[in-house]
Amino acid sequence: MGEINPKMLALYQDIRRQKKVSLERMREILPAALEEIGLPWAGEYRKALNGEESIVIDFGSWKGYIYACAKKDGQWPPTITPIGQHFIDIEEALKAPTLAWQQDDMPRCADLLESAPELAPYLWPGAVDRLRNAVSVEQVTLGRAMVMLELMLSLIAAWDAQTQVDGFAAEPSFDRLFPDLCTDVPASPNALFFEWLENYSGVGSNLPAYIPQISKAAKDADIGSSKRQLRRWKSGGAFPSLDVLDAIFRKLYGDKAREKENPRRKDWALSWLMASATRRINFMMPIIGPLGRLRAPVFPFGYETIQEWREYRYPHWYRYWLSLLEIRT
Repeated sequence: MGEINPKMLALYQDIRRQKKVSLERMREILPAALEEIGLPWAGEYRKALNGEESIVIDFGSWKGYIYACAKKDGQWPPTITPIGQHFIDIEEALKAPTLAWQQDDMPRCADLLESAPELAPYLWPGAVDRLRNAVSVEQVTLGRAMVMLELMLSLIAAWDAQTQVDGFAAEPSFDRLFPDLCTDVPASPNALFFEWLENYSGVGSNLPAYIPQISKAAKDADIGSSKRQLRRWKSGGAFPSLDVLDAIFRKLYGDKAREKENPRRKDWALSWLMASATRRINFMMPIIGPLGRLRAPVFPFGYETIQEWREYRYPHWYRYWLSLLEIRT
């Protein structure tokens, strides 16, 4: 986005830094940026920013994101995948309970959660009662956090199941990117990803030779520098950019691996999907990592450790989504 529209990048950075952003600036930048990248709903945002009736006024964060990721087929609303529609429905079902919570009406919030069929798979016996009877912010926060973790695990498992349905894998792939969460120092998901890539691609310990040194000419390439870069990535301090990942996968599988008829397309696609899953699991780690020290039946569905919860609930969601997606394919 920054390369296509620098103004949009600057706007995003200012919002992220919590700087004050004027409505006039939003009106100037956002619709034009959306039009430049070909999104058919740029006009809807222009109407919303001008105070006119618009479909996007009631969009939640998930719906806006999922619509943005939808296939650009010119339709409005866009065609949404079963996974995307599921999480849009979840967001819609959470609106009324969230409003009740913001109004400090926890009994009504709990009743609304309990009566929403979309939320039933994510609520275990006792979860709603804990919210209904909560007497502190900490108790409410813990209950909300546990439901959120269940939702996030379901989403990652859904993408994993879609990977199999699309023919890029024959079994669950993303679960191997989760470290043992009950060890004193859990491994970095980055390290698990690069270990997988070394084995899957067949290059093993020679992977540094496939890491581009974008700031150097080919004749000045330094394998020692690439090895140090790989160690930094594996340590979890950073993850390669999309451009760097693209360069690595091109060197591993060939410049034309993304083409549908290319024999290495499956390898190229699975590597991209594994990298994306790693980023999503990295997002969860600051939340679930510290919970590894906790031993109590506070985790979703009564598990006493975060590791037990992850080990048992991930296969559950994978099977759930696999059966659902296979039917709809």
